[in-house]
Parts: sequence; C-alpha cells; structure tokens
Amino acid sequence: MSFFRSLAVAFSLFSRIPMPPVAWEPRNMRFVAACMPLVGVPLGALVAAWCGILAHAGASPLLIALGPALIPVAFSGGIHLDGFADVIDAQSSCADQTRKREILKDPRIGAFAAMGVAAYLLASFAFAGQIAFDARTSALAGLVCVMSRATTGFAVASFPRSPEQGMLARERDFAAPSSKPILAALIAAAAASAIVLSPIAGSLATAASLLLLAHTKRFAEKNFGGMSGDIAGFHLCLCELICLACIAFSQLAGAA
Repeated sequence: MSFFRSLAVAFSLFSRIPMPPVAWEPRNMRFVAACMPLVGVPLGALVAAWCGILAHAGASPLLIALGPALIPVAFSGGIHLDGFADVIDAQSSCADQTRKREILKDPRIGAFAAMGVAAYLLASFAFAGQIAFDARTSALAGLVCVMSRATTGFAVASFPRSPEQGMLARERDFAAPSSKPILAALIAAAAASAIVLSPIAGSLATAASLLLLAHTKRFAEKNFGGMSGDIAGFHLCLCELICLACIAFSQLAGAA
C-alpha cells in the first residue's frame, strides 16, 4: 500500500491529474522518486497520441510540434519548468553557492530566467517541428517523457543533496533503499524500448540522457553544493530537450 500512496503523492506533485489526498508523511514518501517515471507514462501517451494522430491526419509540422513542446508543461503544471527558470537565474548571477541557493528560493523571476524559458520553449518547438512523425517516432517522443523522469528520479535518489531543506530533502530522507535499483531498471527499460523503436535515434537519446545525468551531478555539486528540487526540474527539462534534438538530427542525417 505504501507504494500506491507514494504513487498518488508523485502524481499530485508532478502532474495536474486529480488524486485522492495523501498525507506527506514518511511511509507515504518512500517511493516518490521511484514513481516519477510512472508519471511520465500517461504524459508520454498523450504526446505520442497527439503526434501520431495529427501526423496521420496530415496536419502541418508546426501544429504537431506544439504537442512535444507544450503538453509536458500543461501536464505538469509547469513545476519542472519553474525549476529550470530558477536555476537559470541563479547560475546567471555568477555568485557563490550560498547566494545561488538563495536565488533558487526567490519566487520572483529574473530577466535571465525569462529569456531561458523562452529559448527553451522555442528550441523544443523547433526540434519537434523538424521530426517527421509516424507511429515509431511518435512512440519515441512519448518515451522521452519516461526517460527524462527516470533519470531525474535517479538523480534525486542517488546524488548528494544541497544544504537547503526543501521537498527533495523529504523525498531523500524517507526514500526506500530499493528506489535506486527500481529507477536503474526503469532507465534500462526505457532505453531498450527507445532503441527497439529506432536503433540510431534511440541510442543517441539514451547516450545523451546518461551523459547529462553525469553532468548534472557535477554541475549541482560545483555550483549549488548538491541536488535540489529546482536542479531536478532543470535536469528533466534539459533531458527532454536533448532527446528531441537527438531524434531530430538523426532524422536529418537520414539515420532514424
């Protein structure tokens, strides 16, 4: 039962899907990180359905590209993009770790964050617009939503955390020891599925996701003293963007 309570907490935190109220107490937080990829399943299905149905109907690439660019933001309520914006603001300050962590907690949005979010959405739209969607590539775009959340969950469960005491600290303090192997298995499953769908694009997206995961650990420790909820959102957004880029460029090279 604790797993299903954790699943409800995860969907409440990371999606706009209504869930029954569940108290944020230790027994209900044990598998929240491990459930992050499962939140990506219905999101990925929505993205894949949007791309596949509209491509089959002969819609323009611009209309189809709105799905991968905007559905994840609408589905999550913008929580991950909020973290992305906060990290852009903090990193652009060129301040020390303590000051950067203070900026992460500032609810106001700065100029660099606004520019970063605009650039992120524009890049997502452009990469998605470059992809010639069919059944395979639509499913691959959906898998991106699972892979990004699986690697993010692994970072949350495994990487050293920053001194700030936020939502991520509660997830780490109460996390079940089995969360890491569960997330590693889900990363492997998402990677295998992506490679089966498209050997070149799937391999590139998997390699890029894992390289980004390693980079996020170094980036978080060097600039913020460890992982935080905002850095988790930053990683998730970058992972989705890079995976879309891998699919787009593999098609451009005629390899997908």
